Amino acid sequence: MKRHLYSELRTIYETSEADPHTFRLTMKMKDLIDGRILRFAADQTMKRYPYFCVRIAEENGKICFEDNPEPVPVIRTNQRTVLGSEETSSHLIAFCYWKNRLYIDAHHGLTDGGGIAPLIRTLLYYYCSAFYETDLSTEGVRLADSMPDPREWEDPALLPLSEEKQGLVTKWHSPAFQIGTGGIAHLIPESYVFNLRIPEQEFMRFNLSNDGSPATITALLLARTIHALHPDAALPPVIAMCVNQRKALKAPFAHQSLVGDVRLPYVEKMRKMPFSEQATCFRGMVTLQADDDMVLDEIRDYQKLMKQLETLQTAEEKQAVCRQRMADLSACLTATVSYVGKADVGGAEPYIQEYEALPSTALPSTHVPLTIEMTAVNGYFFLNFIQYFQEYDYFRMFVKQIRDNNINYDVLNVTEARYPSVRLGIERK
Repeated sequence: MKRHLYSELRTIYETSEADPHTFRLTMKMKDLIDGRILRFAADQTMKRYPYFCVRIAEENGKICFEDNPEPVPVIRTNQRTVLGSEETSSHLIAFCYWKNRLYIDAHHGLTDGGGIAPLIRTLLYYYCSAFYETDLSTEGVRLADSMPDPREWEDPALLPLSEEKQGLVTKWHSPAFQIGTGGIAHLIPESYVFNLRIPEQEFMRFNLSNDGSPATITALLLARTIHALHPDAALPPVIAMCVNQRKALKAPFAHQSLVGDVRLPYVEKMRKMPFSEQATCFRGMVTLQADDDMVLDEIRDYQKLMKQLETLQTAEEKQAVCRQRMADLSACLTATVSYVGKADVGGAEPYIQEYEALPSTALPSTHVPLTIEMTAVNGYFFLNFIQYFQEYDYFRMFVKQIRDNNINYDVLNVTEARYPSVRLGIERK
């Protein structure tokens, strides 16, 4: 069966060798991974998620997904995979393992962090139940013998929207400070990731005492970091914070990549305020910009983009439009913070020691050289500080911001980022 695409197309046309629009989720488990049991768990899991068992195809000159009868790959490696290639049997998702680390690789054209979360819970249920020979609770787990809800298949961005309303505020569209222009960081094609761990209860107390949430406080710490390194910059640092569009679309079951953003400029009038007042400013910006009507305006813009793409004849023309849109948007942003919420892994949580989210780009429609991906699991927040430059100045200053606010933390490791590559057949360099 072939399935024509809508929400997926923007990301597919933006995909390139330089920015594959992929992500890798890594879970450090309590014990060494058993490949045989993982194979069993993957097979059981994919019975429940047929919309992820696909490969890129073409029909009447249009890109689509078609059913992929090959098993989703389970690969013993900690290296990059190439999604959409022979290595992964043309699948756009893969499960890998090495020692006690479990990796889930996916393309953002297939799904996002919110869309893949139920699959992770199902996979961990089958794996941990078999590995530890225990009866984990099935509450909230989509089991292999259950039928997908029709709403999981539907693309909510394709549906007609309510009448356009005037937004509460205007989203930031002006130029932002760009890392790499100030002489401290020299941008490179590859990225590095610094993995931090912060006790969950302690960080939540700090957030609440400063009128903030985990994501807004982290965005503020990052904005203060950038300003501290570039106090005389003519343009402000602007932090993009990812927003799950499913709430505004009233589509909690949708599996597509539905990520928008709010933009948080750290403007001059904020900089002399106490930290808690700065946090209140950021929280207010988030509240206004994450309003359902504001989010739906983003969807309307996307629908306009799709109408524009329909007037173009070739994949190259469509790529050029989407990539220019990405470049224009990236010029308004300095860095990104993404937090999809606490990892909802059910009874498998005690078996997870660490969690890492590693995207090639945090928002499917932007590319910025500095991103913090956040996850909370098993009593800790895990902050993955991902940068496309080798200098340590930004990370050191970010840690100083944490330390100056008396927040306990551990630096777990520093590694080269190994998000997957992808081969779609339409990429250009």
